[in-house]
Amino acid sequence: MNVAVMAFPLYILLMLLELAYERYSGRHTYRLADASTSINTAVLRVLLEGPLRLLLVVPYAWLYEHARWFEWDATSPWVWLLGFVAVDFCFYWAHRTLHRYNLLWGAHQPHHSSEDFNLSTALRKGALQAAFDWPFYLPLALLGLPLPLFLLLLGVQLVYQFWIHTQHVGRLGWLEYLLITPSLHRVHHGQNDAYIDKNHGGVFSCWDRLFGTHAEEREPVRYGVTTPVSTFDPIRLQFSWWRLLWCDALATRSWWDKLRLWWMPTGWRPADVRGTPWPQMGTEKFERAYPAGLKAYAFVQFVLINALALLFLASVRQAALWQAGLLVLVILSGCVSLGLLFEGKRQLWRWESWRLLTMAGLALGWGLWLAPGQWLLAVLLACLCVASLLWLVWLGWWPRSGQLL
Repeated sequence: MNVAVMAFPLYILLMLLELAYERYSGRHTYRLADASTSINTAVLRVLLEGPLRLLLVVPYAWLYEHARWFEWDATSPWVWLLGFVAVDFCFYWAHRTLHRYNLLWGAHQPHHSSEDFNLSTALRKGALQAAFDWPFYLPLALLGLPLPLFLLLLGVQLVYQFWIHTQHVGRLGWLEYLLITPSLHRVHHGQNDAYIDKNHGGVFSCWDRLFGTHAEEREPVRYGVTTPVSTFDPIRLQFSWWRLLWCDALATRSWWDKLRLWWMPTGWRPADVRGTPWPQMGTEKFERAYPAGLKAYAFVQFVLINALALLFLASVRQAALWQAGLLVLVILSGCVSLGLLFEGKRQLWRWESWRLLTMAGLALGWGLWLAPGQWLLAVLLACLCVASLLWLVWLGWWPRSGQLL
């Protein structure tokens, strides 16, 4: 049971409430392109959740069965409470370490890459982060925390962190001595010099106070990272930092530096390449012009992509491996299309036409030959694809859309 995934309806409800409050207050923190990218990044992470989760579950289960030091009553409220505190403690050190080293920061940087800060930002996760942070939780297996209880507490700990990604909740006084609040977490997402690498806690703020990483919100926060990703493609932004490291590894003449730069402190570069500057965050947020008529189209496609992701979650256990893989490719191609759209790329029209025609053909083939009992759903999906293609063609021929043609 993945509590964090099961909480998606709650996430959607809270985001809708935040949007409604923004309409009421007149203070806007959402942009369609950025929020869609954040949510599609969560979709990407969910698609990879299964295989990457095994990196944690398999060694955890083995250590618990063969090397645990203690035996606890998993029904005791004290075990639940102390287990939750222990999970948050491990999260603090995992989170802090992800910020500390070049290779690990590349897995976590996507979460910080948004230049906006709202509830959708909470969903902008590093899709490959689970491949790097799992060792920090293994001590809990040695301490005897049962795997099902550990996974439940970890999910609850992650769900808590959703609500702290908002600009609409101010300082909360004495509560900040106990818990991570939106104010404290805004600091964590700031690129201000005073805020960098501060407030790594997930639920409890005591870890930052104990280990010297605490900071309070004293000045307006500039969100984002100092080396901007400059893309709305949820797949490309996953590799933004690693791409910079790879370029340095190719450019440096020192073989030792080619190897060690991955494990050096975040931001370290070989001496002979430091003269080539990396991208720097400007005063304006990353934005690209695209026809206004495409906003409604983008929103509809965004909804359809997420509907397919829900279909994947609902059917992945019953589906054959090739069926799940095909659905993943369809979802990923949609994420790429939205990235091209929001960045105003000319390739959008060709890529999107190919995607929609392929999806229509796959839907009909699935409904007519592979799953005849669901032919009506297959025809409906094919019709949606054809309707989307006709809509896209109309937008492409409309004079106001000429800048993308």
